[in-house]
Amino acid sequence: MYGLVLEGGGAKGAYHIGALKALKELNIEIEAVAGTSIGAMNGAMFVQDKLDLAYDYWYNISTSKVLDIEDKYLSELLNLSINQNNLSYFINKAKEVLQNRGLDNSFLREILEENIDEEYLRKSNINFAIVTLSLSDLKPLELFLEDIPEGKVIDYIMASSYLPAFKMQRIDGKILIDGGFYENLPIKTLQNKGYKNIIAIRTYGLGDIEKKTDEKQELIFINPSQELGRMLNFDQQNARKNIKMGYYDTLRYFKDLAGDKYYLNIKENESYFINYLLNLDEEIIKRLLKQLSLAEKPYLRSFFENLIPKLVNMLEIDYSSSYTVIVTRLLEELAASLNIDRYRIYSFEELLKLVRENYQQKDESLARKLPAFIKTSTLLPGQLKKDLLIDIAEKLFIKTGSK
Repeated sequence: MYGLVLEGGGAKGAYHIGALKALKELNIEIEAVAGTSIGAMNGAMFVQDKLDLAYDYWYNISTSKVLDIEDKYLSELLNLSINQNNLSYFINKAKEVLQNRGLDNSFLREILEENIDEEYLRKSNINFAIVTLSLSDLKPLELFLEDIPEGKVIDYIMASSYLPAFKMQRIDGKILIDGGFYENLPIKTLQNKGYKNIIAIRTYGLGDIEKKTDEKQELIFINPSQELGRMLNFDQQNARKNIKMGYYDTLRYFKDLAGDKYYLNIKENESYFINYLLNLDEEIIKRLLKQLSLAEKPYLRSFFENLIPKLVNMLEIDYSSSYTVIVTRLLEELAASLNIDRYRIYSFEELLKLVRENYQQKDESLARKLPAFIKTSTLLPGQLKKDLLIDIAEKLFIKTGSK
């Protein structure tokens, strides 16, 4: 059984929901949950076995619901696009915030009041903890349910997510704020309680994370494979993307899936990928070597000793990476350039087939247009490196002329 830790991060909390959905499907037993900020809210729903309800909230969320700011205007504000067309709106909103002494957080409060059953939480066989910070005492609070006064669980869960921009209330005469200012990923909260095996779901929110452990402990991190967006960006499309990402990133870990941009169930062994490269048409290999200003003879030796290391450098992977990793990472680059859906588990052959079906011929090879000194450089600009990788991938996976 595992302890579960949910990192704070505002709108990034949609990622938790996808990860929790995967854990539930995988029948991974959880004996304790600790959360900070949005992690405390999502954790409370999970402990009550209300994950499906939490999923619905996140799937249908919008910025205007959460922050009482219209989506259009929030987007303009985040992009610093303040002009004469929206200036009066922001001035009025600023006055409203000042009068209320902070942004309105009544939407989140309503969700908790409708869905948090304190009695059920306290009777659950899953232990539950939140983290908050007392400004009044200048003291962090790591609170398990037994530490929270009766009837105050919702207040303390809300306190855990009180960013300074939000309207705050006193609880038992004290001002409490977002626990992320103390411990945004409360691993120590569970470790100090004696839990040895912990799954930590990251959002890369506020603060530094302590990852200390010992040989008697198991610490698993579920990390976002792509950016989750801003903490206050409750855009529905972004939330739905993050739910999917959390789900598949968790499956990647527990099902030992390969891939970086995609989720690959690789059945083939290393020799399969070596043979794939060995079976490329001789003319394709020679053309690549020539275009990249690499030695053309003996062509196979130059391919493996010169071109493959160059690929490793361009893909920014470890030089000890296997041929399996090199080939699959290159295929992923090509798949991403073709906008093939990443949220699905593929075999290598399935992804290769989709790439070939969706490929569209370009007029001219990028590599042919580049000067030799650029092609041989190890310091290529980001977009140029990406374009060159795609050009190489097309020759290895599309125009293979394989025997």
